[in-house]
Amino acid sequence: MDGDGGAFASLFLRHRDRVFVHSLRLVKTPFEAEDVTAMVFLEAWRCRSRIRLVNDSILGWLLITATNVARNKIRSTLRYERLLRKLPQDQTVPDHSDSVADTVDQDRRSELLHQAYRSLGRRDQEVIALCVLEDMSTAEVSELLGIPSGTVKSRLSRAKQKLSQLMNPQAGFLPAPRPLKPEEETP
Repeated sequence: MDGDGGAFASLFLRHRDRVFVHSLRLVKTPFEAEDVTAMVFLEAWRCRSRIRLVNDSILGWLLITATNVARNKIRSTLRYERLLRKLPQDQTVPDHSDSVADTVDQDRRSELLHQAYRSLGRRDQEVIALCVLEDMSTAEVSELLGIPSGTVKSRLSRAKQKLSQLMNPQAGFLPAPRPLKPEEETP
């Protein structure tokens, strides 16, 4: 394994599951066990010239290293949690202005989308509603509307392109969204 990436990959594939299961017994979650497993094999690569084999197997070294890495991870987590408990508790109320602004922006985009959809022709509205909103295939829509599948595809493409253009108020197809009222503005 001395610098041979292929041999190390083979070693990893052979022993990763055993190291993971062993790590999972030592830590709380599978995510932590994955971290421990990754750290064990990183350490194996880093220390590859100094690893002691027992009965020509590296598995013992990997499992002992997993135990040590897991123990260090648990200690580190406990120190971090103790430090967090010592910090003063935040008594401030979270600022909700971002969520209000996001809601207002979403409402404006929704209004613009409805306006753009209503400006499409009836046939384009049908195809958009069935293919996009109802998630029907072009073949199903073709059969339902009694038109060729190619026609459905071309209408869908044209309608999507027109919606895209209409959703851009700077293009001048639709008026820009109304300005915010004073009570809607964020400080």
